[in-house]
Amino acid sequence: MPDNRILQLLAHKVAGEATADELSELQNLLERYPDGVYMEEVLTQLWAKQPVDNAGQDLEYIKHKLKYAADFEPAEDGYHPKFYSKIKSYLAIAVICLLTGSGVFYYHRFVKNTPVTATEISAGKGVRKKIILPDGTQVWLNSNSRLTFNNDLNAAPNRVVMLTGEAYFDVVKNKHRPFIIQTDKVLIKVLGTAFNVKAYPTDSITETALIRGSIELTVTDNQHQKILLKAGEKLLLADKNTNSKDTPLPAAIAEKRKLSIENIKPVEIESQEYIEETSWITDKLIFKNESFRELVPKLERWYNVKIHIGNSAINDYHFTGIFQNETIEQALKAMQLIRPFKFKINNDEIDIN
Repeated sequence: MPDNRILQLLAHKVAGEATADELSELQNLLERYPDGVYMEEVLTQLWAKQPVDNAGQDLEYIKHKLKYAADFEPAEDGYHPKFYSKIKSYLAIAVICLLTGSGVFYYHRFVKNTPVTATEISAGKGVRKKIILPDGTQVWLNSNSRLTFNNDLNAAPNRVVMLTGEAYFDVVKNKHRPFIIQTDKVLIKVLGTAFNVKAYPTDSITETALIRGSIELTVTDNQHQKILLKAGEKLLLADKNTNSKDTPLPAAIAEKRKLSIENIKPVEIESQEYIEETSWITDKLIFKNESFRELVPKLERWYNVKIHIGNSAINDYHFTGIFQNETIEQALKAMQLIRPFKFKINNDEIDIN
């Protein structure tokens, strides 16, 4: 693992000095070497601890050294008296490691030997991220989503992650160490498979769509009830007041939730077929015969906007379509061609009448 280069690029990033090429290189390295996620977390914390009273010339000097580290020739013994005198607290250790080639020491000293802590990775509204966990599992995070896991994920008996929002998982198979996803309403246990989980706290429906393999789901209201999904199936767990096709459940669950298991059906748009449940990982927002009411939260997350509908009749307009590179204005204009309505955009606030 190229510890030194990852540390150097991370330092440029947290210092606000990284170029677009460096950020792209860093992303590629983090995908190839997942343990670098730990480095990013620690270095970000160390940078945040830099004393504010030294933020002037000292901080600018440190940033300069970080940005142009490759242009400085280290002393034979690796010691830089003038530079050392300007660095305070834990930040000194991170910078020294970059300039003396001690990245491996830094990683093992400050990551490997610390108590088990959690890493949280978020994707804000309008943002989608791809990450690789320490066990090699690939995860795509949809907008306004959060994934949390303990830093001993690669060593613990079970690989447990906590999800809020939506994510697509391509899990590395390990029959001895199950991969477990915890959400507010369901718990999903897998050995190795690919599937999508949508569990936004504000949505009335939690959805799990299985692309390949098999998974075992447990509804948190009744952990004794196990539900097995096969490839090509999806499970929808809805609040009691949400319309869905009921599947028989124990009374304890039926009183609180509605559950249905359906087949995943491709959506055909302009003679092409798309999988609606997973199209977002290729930056496509697909929707089939959905009401404006159902589309509003999706559009808000996709474009990082807030939509206000002043005419309640518009909520019942239905649409089928695909958005990929369109702006929110272009998307709304395209929808206007299907059903008439007016809209006004004011920064990130949109009024529809």
